[in-house]
Amino acid sequence: MSHVSVKQIAKIEKGQMNPSFLILKALAKVLPISLDSLINPDVSPEDEGAGQMKMLYCSCPSEMRETLLHHTQETMKELTELSEKFETN
Repeated sequence: MSHVSVKQIAKIEKGQMNPSFLILKALAKVLPISLDSLINPDVSPEDEGAGQMKMLYCSCPSEMRETLLHHTQETMKELTELSEKFETN
């Protein structure tokens, strides 16, 4: 899917080859992780989540981004309210 050959990926995994930026970029497009995570695997889970949110936003068609943002804000508001209810009980 990434158009990176199995041979190249095997060499990268074995430490025989360092991936170029273009290879990393191609892999990040098809893997459920950000380019930042490929370059710096020690990223915290919180930072990774933020990176994934950014990737979702950026990969969304531009005409749908406002809708995605609105639904994300509404979901966050509902989760915050739900969390507050559990805290008071």
